[in-house]
Amino acid sequence: MTVLNLNNASAHLGFKSCVTLRRLHRKGQLDDYRRVGPDKRAIYLETDPYGLLSLREHVQKHTACRFDSPLWQAPSWTEVANGYLDLTQWGPPPWSEIQWVTLRNVIELAEDS
Repeated sequence: MTVLNLNNASAHLGFKSCVTLRRLHRKGQLDDYRRVGPDKRAIYLETDPYGLLSLREHVQKHTACRFDSPLWQAPSWTEVANGYLDLTQWGPPPWSEIQWVTLRNVIELAEDS
């Protein structure tokens, strides 16, 4: 659970400014994601609330698709696979048969996600 102010949430989503999030806030589309913060004047948003879509997915549903925007770029399968593996435990090849099987399974998982 990460709670960010509007500027940090905009940067987290890849926006250069917080104009898009301010517009969604004015329309009431971010009400489920608002949280109380130390500064009563600022707007705080939770990025991954329990039982709701992530903030990124919710904003994607309410904005136009622009594939050059970081908001719409999915991580490559290699980034996902590296997230599954503990790279400090993997030395350079040659690897054992178990390591090859594990690597194949991790790549399949990463390609499916």
